[in-house]
Amino acid sequence: MLSRKRKDMGGIPTASMSDVAFLLLVFFLSTTKFDIKKGLGLVLPPASEQADKRVKLKDENITKVWIDSEGQITVISGGIDEQVSMNQLEAKIRKIVKGNPDMVISLKTDRKSKYQNMVIALDKLQASGAEKISLSTN
Repeated sequence: MLSRKRKDMGGIPTASMSDVAFLLLVFFLSTTKFDIKKGLGLVLPPASEQADKRVKLKDENITKVWIDSEGQITVISGGIDEQVSMNQLEAKIRKIVKGNPDMVISLKTDRKSKYQNMVIALDKLQASGAEKISLSTN
């Protein structure tokens, strides 16, 4: 019997493929810019020793600021609802806080409201001199 010669099939050399993959990985990791999210810069008070004790606030010491899904601002103080613009918010809260330094401002936003509206309103509240601010979503 005659032996037939096997024909060598062409192939791709894979000896250096891991080196190329490693170099590509290093290249893309070193040139990729990762997005860093920035949060709100707030200084929170320390935790209370009596965390289980709840303090009941009087209604006259609470002012509610509500931002709806369209960005409309409603200030509820002393049972009176008043629509204000973002520009009028600082002056309105400054007047309220000047009349009652123990005033707690409750800032609530609708879940469909833009995040930017809440950040701008929070900046306005801090600029007006309000020190006791509560944040919430609805």
